[in-house]
Amino acid sequence: MVREKILKYKNKLLRYWIYFQRGHSSYLVFLLSFANFVVIQYRLLIQYVSFLKIFFINLTSFLVTFLILYVPLAIIIGWIDYKRATVPAQIQLHLEVNPWRRDLANALYLMCEGKYDEAKKVLEKWLH
Repeated sequence: MVREKILKYKNKLLRYWIYFQRGHSSYLVFLLSFANFVVIQYRLLIQYVSFLKIFFINLTSFLVTFLILYVPLAIIIGWIDYKRATVPAQIQLHLEVNPWRRDLANALYLMCEGKYDEAKKVLEKWLH
């Protein structure tokens, strides 16, 4: 009984730790670094390219213009990377170095061909 409670609290604590890591690294730090990037770019551009002061009288006008240009550009670059550049190579590399993923991909391929018994044999070693 006591051991089960300890295990339950341990699992809950580990789950909260994973949630914290995900929220921190994927969202909060990303937003902070993005805001920092925008402020630094504003400061450097206004300081060293003086005629831009005419267009960007404050940080808000710079931010709006920056977002209008930067977000679509980042989406296009991300799409190209995801569809045609490094992501397909990363997936292939993951399959080569991770035997579980490789076996899972092989089993899915076999299932698509209707070879369910062969797919089961490929995956059996991961169930025991």
